[in-house]
Amino acid sequence: MSKQHSTASTAPDGFVGFWQRKWESIALYFSRGLVLLVGIVVLIVAGWAGSQYLDKRKEQSTEALGRAMRIAEANLITEQEKDVEQSEEVPRFKTAKERTESALKVVADLDKDFSSTPAALRAALVKASLFYDQGKYAEAEALYRRFVDAKPREQALVLLAQEGIGLCAEARGDLTAAQAAFAAQAAGDLFKERSQWNQARVYAKQGNKQKAIEIYKEMLAKGDPKSTLRDDIQNRIAQLEP
Repeated sequence: MSKQHSTASTAPDGFVGFWQRKWESIALYFSRGLVLLVGIVVLIVAGWAGSQYLDKRKEQSTEALGRAMRIAEANLITEQEKDVEQSEEVPRFKTAKERTESALKVVADLDKDFSSTPAALRAALVKASLFYDQGKYAEAEALYRRFVDAKPREQALVLLAQEGIGLCAEARGDLTAAQAAFAAQAAGDLFKERSQWNQARVYAKQGNKQKAIEIYKEMLAKGDPKSTLRDDIQNRIAQLEP
């Protein structure tokens, strides 16, 4: 990624590098809520950082958002790492509960101190994802909807929030609402394959195996022939076909 000139050059390389590494290490499809953010952040953070670092308030709010994300995805301390050295930037935790509580505190402070900044709006996605991980699906869904209703400029994040709405509805057992959210995620071609994957899964849960098979076969016919998903798609078709 190329850096922006002037004030944008102050954007921390570590923040961008962190998400670049995460993007390279995760699979394309997932169920954990927080990972909804990871893939796309690396695509927008360079340009976003350029505008965020124009004043001190935006700089501080952006740094707080980055810290919340890093804490939320921090590795837990294992039995073999009892004496691990703590980092002020990304502390380590013994339990997922401690990690989540710490991330939520950073998000709460960000919302309190910088409520009018774009970073605070994006922090709602982090909070929603943490609520999703805790099984608080109604609360998470409300935050994802809040983000969508705010109409932020990054359409990619809006579509990922739509996926979050769908995942929450699916977890609550409202498959009709989940299907509607995943259909909304299909706007344009940016996340069409993700939307198809989600819709096919829900159609199968609804008992509409034929529709699910049709979508999976379309993904095979029109998708990337080198996609790592192809084996999974073929396995799902085999399970659904009589």
